[in-house]
Amino acid sequence: MIEALHLGSMLPAALGACCVAGGADRRSALAWLGMLAMLAAMADTMLLPHPIVPAIVWTAALVALGIAAAVRARLPHGSSDGVTAGARVRPGMGVHRALQSVIMAGLVVIAAGHRAGPAHPAAGHAGHAVPLTALVVAAAVVFASVSAVIVARSGRPALARAEAGLGAASVALMALPLAF
Repeated sequence: MIEALHLGSMLPAALGACCVAGGADRRSALAWLGMLAMLAAMADTMLLPHPIVPAIVWTAALVALGIAAAVRARLPHGSSDGVTAGARVRPGMGVHRALQSVIMAGLVVIAAGHRAGPAHPAAGHAGHAVPLTALVVAAAVVFASVSAVIVARSGRPALARAEAGLGAASVALMALPLAF
């Protein structure tokens, strides 16, 4: 069941990457790198029997990409929608992608720890992760709720709203098995 939810979370994440491909941010290497890193981290830590890259490395990469995306979205000469030269565009999707990357980083490392099970040497400390798990799941719920507001607003382009909804679905599906 958990594996099915994690596999299911990859579909909206992949479709979200397609929204980047068709959206105004299609020329942003940072947007592409963030989406591809999220997909790779999810596939490596959740689907492969023996991950190629440790979950903590994926987590560090996703957090770093999230911070870079947030910084880029706040720069005055570049917006998250790929428009430059001081044009005024809402920076929402760059910030949204940054938050999704950071929350997904937390979900990947926690889910990988749960997947390791009691045979894993660090599993004896699993009780210490309960507050962190609760915090990350709460962040995922808030992220999904805010994403629903973005989707409901008709002032945004359709691809941006679709990307927000797909990002929320991906995060929610990753967080669902950790909530129980």
